Amino acid sequence: MELFQHTIANSIKLCGEGVISGKEICLEFHPAPPNHGIIFERADLSSPVAIPVTPETAFAINGASGVAYGKHHIIYVEHLLSALNGLGIDNLLIRVYGEEIPLFDGSAQVFIEAFLSIGRKPQWALRRYIQLKEEIVVSDEKGKIVISPAQDLEISCEIDFPHPLIGQQSFSLEVCQEKYLSQVSFARTFAFLEDLIRLRKEGILRGGSLENAIILDESQVLNPDGLRSPDEFVRHKVLDLLGDLYLLGAPILAKIEAKRSSHKLHQKAVQAIWNSAYAWHWYPSPRQAPVKPATPVPTFAA
Repeated sequence: MELFQHTIANSIKLCGEGVISGKEICLEFHPAPPNHGIIFERADLSSPVAIPVTPETAFAINGASGVAYGKHHIIYVEHLLSALNGLGIDNLLIRVYGEEIPLFDGSAQVFIEAFLSIGRKPQWALRRYIQLKEEIVVSDEKGKIVISPAQDLEISCEIDFPHPLIGQQSFSLEVCQEKYLSQVSFARTFAFLEDLIRLRKEGILRGGSLENAIILDESQVLNPDGLRSPDEFVRHKVLDLLGDLYLLGAPILAKIEAKRSSHKLHQKAVQAIWNSAYAWHWYPSPRQAPVKPATPVPTFAA
């Protein structure tokens, strides 16, 4: 468990194709001061609009999560937020030159490599966690999520797809940076060829290729390099869930069991947690004074 907040040590820029627009979209990541949180900025607008990552700005659609403020939104935020959650980055300004986050290779790997290349910077401010005190359960017609009290973050996911290469899969993780990097961050999103063909015909998707996701037809993986692990599908579900949980605006300490969940059900869980003040508390307490770190923390530079 991280004691202090972190930002990134330097600014960095990434560009990639948006699968909805088919256009190149660039992202700029900038260090931010303590207690700033994760804030997106629609930098492509004539008057840029800031969208903080909070349950109030969060939303979900079929196959993706996003944040919105007024009439402006940013979609496909889950893989980026998963990387930030996995690395323990609390404060960041993200300038987005478009309405979507590029999928890159469909995992969190591109974001992870970028942030590791510049490093994290510790900050003299306590990291605050949402710690569960009572169980919360959410469900829909397909899936169920049980969130229980725990001292750390534990995630267990189960999926069930009627496809010969997927079927029933399960994966559990006691979340820490090392395990996230080695067991989850590489897992790519997946899609079925017939769905992609339909979405292309309807004009919903203008970009996307085998470089952005695992693509399956009725019996096989179409990507020439195959799978990165036999259970890559359920590992990606864990990746998605970690990203969607960061829409709480703070890390969470809980045991989370998700069965046949979706982004919409993850969003339902986020809202249920946030709106159930009786079921959780801040850890450490906001009244607790920060303790000076053993080593000096670098001065924040804008």
